[in-house]
Amino acid sequence: MEPQRSYICLNCQNPLRIEFAQRRPDSADSEKKSETVITEALTGHSRNLMKLISDAQFPSDAPVCCDCSDALVKEMDAQVATLEDETKTYSTYINFLRENHPTTAIPELKAKLQNVTEEERDLEQQLKKLLAEEESIDTELQKKRRLAESSSEKSGELWNKYRDNLRQVFEDQDELFSLEAERQYAEVQHRKLIDTNVLDLCFHIWVDGIVGEINGFRLGYLKDAPVEFTEINAALGQIVLLLEILLERIGVQHHELVPVAMGSHSYIKLRRNGNDIENYPLYGQGTPLSGSSGIDAGIRRFLQLLEFLLKELKDRNKNFKPPYQIHADSLVDNGVKYNAVMTLNTDVRWSRSMALMLTDMKAACAQCDALRAPI
Repeated sequence: MEPQRSYICLNCQNPLRIEFAQRRPDSADSEKKSETVITEALTGHSRNLMKLISDAQFPSDAPVCCDCSDALVKEMDAQVATLEDETKTYSTYINFLRENHPTTAIPELKAKLQNVTEEERDLEQQLKKLLAEEESIDTELQKKRRLAESSSEKSGELWNKYRDNLRQVFEDQDELFSLEAERQYAEVQHRKLIDTNVLDLCFHIWVDGIVGEINGFRLGYLKDAPVEFTEINAALGQIVLLLEILLERIGVQHHELVPVAMGSHSYIKLRRNGNDIENYPLYGQGTPLSGSSGIDAGIRRFLQLLEFLLKELKDRNKNFKPPYQIHADSLVDNGVKYNAVMTLNTDVRWSRSMALMLTDMKAACAQCDALRAPI
């Protein structure tokens, strides 16, 4: 008995075993030729499995397993059912046409078909034209959209720039308002400073009753209100400094006398031909009005400088009149002379003369401030 030969299913490629009795009873060459035909059919362009099965005379010519055979049978049954349904549909439609459209109307229908065909052709051309127009419109629309997007971006950039510029304008306006307020405040303060008599602030002269004061230092002496020489010396140092400043303010200088302010040890210097001749102290020690203070000569020289200053101020302003006239070593009040030296003088009269001298100094300060050039 010849041994069985293995085959594979043409559909699922699973191995098959075919009995010898089911093989083609031909020679080996015929069998080899059959296998070659199957292989060429499978490797060809169509690879029609149904044709191979239909043309096979023995199972070995087109081996297919049982499962694939059942599937093919079911598929063929489904195709047959579909074809039968289509046949019924066509038959029904043919009967409908025979009943409703007799053969006499065929030329008319052909003419109508021709018209419909031509109309369809025209519509297709119109459709192509409309499609072309639509494409053109879409292209233009895309361009417009891109332009709109670009314009929107540019508008956004311009808006951001406008916002930044507007914020900068507001900040600049706020800064301008602040600077203007500062300027106005500075102008007010500057005007106040212009209107302020600096000499009055730096040298506060106060006369109340008999004894006068300058910067809190009393310049006078009463038995019931004694003042020590240290305080009197400090007051005299202040008026010497004030006199020096006033002479410098109006730009004049005495031809011989020079005030030298040195606090509680100030003095009047006598200069002739550029040489220092003598110093006249304006400070003393001991008890005021005791006759041994040694400041009388200094007071006389100070009165000479004060009289010189008042005369210079009157030359610059004819309307200026000192409150109290200076006569030698005395000051005149309502025709009464008050001697400014301590020797052979009373405490009341000497204190009164110092108060009159301080009043003249205060008037000289006011006149010097009035002579300032306007700013």
